[in-house]
Amino acid sequence: MKKVLLLFVIAGIALLGAQTAAYYPTTTLVENFGASWCAACAFAQQGLDVIESEVNDSEIIIPRLLTESGPYSNPEMDARFQYYNVLGFPAVIFNGKIRVNGSDEPVMDGSLYREALNQFRYLGSPLKMTVESFDHNSGDYSFKVSMVNDEIAIEDANVVFYLVENDLPEELNRIVRAVQSQPISIAGAGNEQLFSFNLEPDPGWNPANLWATAFVQLPTNTILQSVSTLPQPEHQIRVAVPFDLKIEADETGDIFSPYFHVYNLGAASTLNIHVEIHDAPGDWYINYCDEDGACLPGSMTIPHPVAANGHKTFDLNIQAGSEGRASFDFVIEAAGAEPYRIPFELVVGDVSNDDPVAVPAAISVSRAWPNPFRDRLSFEVQSQKAGASTDIAIYNARGQKVSTLKLDNLQQGLNQVSWEAGDLPAGVYFYKAAAGAKSGKILRIR
Repeated sequence: MKKVLLLFVIAGIALLGAQTAAYYPTTTLVENFGASWCAACAFAQQGLDVIESEVNDSEIIIPRLLTESGPYSNPEMDARFQYYNVLGFPAVIFNGKIRVNGSDEPVMDGSLYREALNQFRYLGSPLKMTVESFDHNSGDYSFKVSMVNDEIAIEDANVVFYLVENDLPEELNRIVRAVQSQPISIAGAGNEQLFSFNLEPDPGWNPANLWATAFVQLPTNTILQSVSTLPQPEHQIRVAVPFDLKIEADETGDIFSPYFHVYNLGAASTLNIHVEIHDAPGDWYINYCDEDGACLPGSMTIPHPVAANGHKTFDLNIQAGSEGRASFDFVIEAAGAEPYRIPFELVVGDVSNDDPVAVPAAISVSRAWPNPFRDRLSFEVQSQKAGASTDIAIYNARGQKVSTLKLDNLQQGLNQVSWEAGDLPAGVYFYKAAAGAKSGKILRIR
């Protein structure tokens, strides 16, 4: 009997975990909000360049939206700032859900952006999007949205379109020039809808530097899928894993994961697959099975022929002889494509306290921004579980609690919450999450 406890996640949607469910690789939209005069925005761009260099070309799309920036701003673009309630710059939002503000060191080196991206990078989406046609000279663009999952219905969503221009003066790049949207509701695997956008080209735009992106956004802000007119690699590997990469099981023995899908987006090729173990108990055997039920040794590199733009479906098969934890990569290689790694973690039994290395707290405050601050402070809160709750207590320099910020129903991963200092006097304060061990210092100025 399969024994496994998994957190199924796709931000804002309850995906049904049937093993026959179909999912398509999620392309993450990273919206970079700022202004042409924002000096700190260069640090955000530096961090985005770091994470972009770490992923395949087709995995993320990074348009930049500017406000109060003369010809680079317009009412439709300002409406996107209002949609997300973006007040300070820079602000970078991943798939409409996870926001990273500020420009300090974890932003510049890509650490916070990498953390946010990894919440979506390996996810499966119930939607597939393709570019049907585009003409930058005439301003005509069309995109197809296809439903690939029979168990999910999308209602009251929007297909949002950005026209983007590269290589502008003042070293500006990826600047959104126009925004349009159209409503979408779609259900039933195999159903498709075509969306056409038309805009009169501006004489000031260089057609050679234009590209476009379109994405499906739910009323909850979650972006389910994105696509762009940017050139795509001839060979690329993508994956759709519709469950949490950290697997938890109560008992030892045979442990199976739900199915996940490996896509060959390009010409027909052979996928060479093996499992690379970083750490695991000696009596564990980490293997995998294909969709036909054939189980294969993870220690050997096995070839899997795949048709052009085809996919293979697998599930993990682990024999755990004892309680413990393991980390391992499911490695996919193919000619002409960069090797692709899915980083899995497996915990069997109650081993939360058997590791002398500190384990990250279930809830922790990773950053307070801006610091110093005047009236409003934003906290970035990391939660290992969806739906968790905690309090952030604020103390003065004498150790007296002066305020409590209650947090309920946190989403898994990175959350942003705001705190108003009210009538508290200027000075040094300290904060601490009730469920975490880390505290921090903040300075209020008036």
